[in-house]
Amino acid sequence: MRAALLAGALTAALALTLAACGSGSSSSSTSTEAAASAAAKADLAVRRAAESRAPKGSSPTLRAIYATFPPPKPNPEAKRSAAVIKAGERACTGKTPSEVKATYYPIAVKKGKLEAKGEEAMMIARIGSYETSATKSASFTAGQLGADAYQATLPPALAQYGYQGCVYALAQRLEGEMAPKR
Repeated sequence: MRAALLAGALTAALALTLAACGSGSSSSSTSTEAAASAAAKADLAVRRAAESRAPKGSSPTLRAIYATFPPPKPNPEAKRSAAVIKAGERACTGKTPSEVKATYYPIAVKKGKLEAKGEEAMMIARIGSYETSATKSASFTAGQLGADAYQATLPPALAQYGYQGCVYALAQRLEGEMAPKR
């Protein structure tokens, strides 16, 4: 997922940079289009590889969840990122997004990391409404909000890695629920 997002972001940045610096000639436009096309092909290849992990006969939603939430990879430049990813997975494995919220939301509010009446807290509080549509939407909003509650309990330097581990564990649970029955 990070590679796909990075490729997309780099494509957009490159396109904007080249468009802003262009001399108005068609060769600049052609270069921008070629770079965007190459990045789009790379992004598509990453998504297809991730989707291919889904079991045969999987719904389009399940294939999209596999593509959107691949196993997180530790950052070799961030000490303890691997340990924090694993801790995030352990914290959220076997739980629903609502269970993760019930466990970690009060801690985050108590620590002052989430403002109880803030926008993010209000979104997390509505997690149940998103859980009911989890099998119909590849965005898996409920899982992301549950992982947000967990992430808010972590030190800022490591929070993103804990989030990745938690949302991955929640997505794995959903994948298991949605997998075709044999």
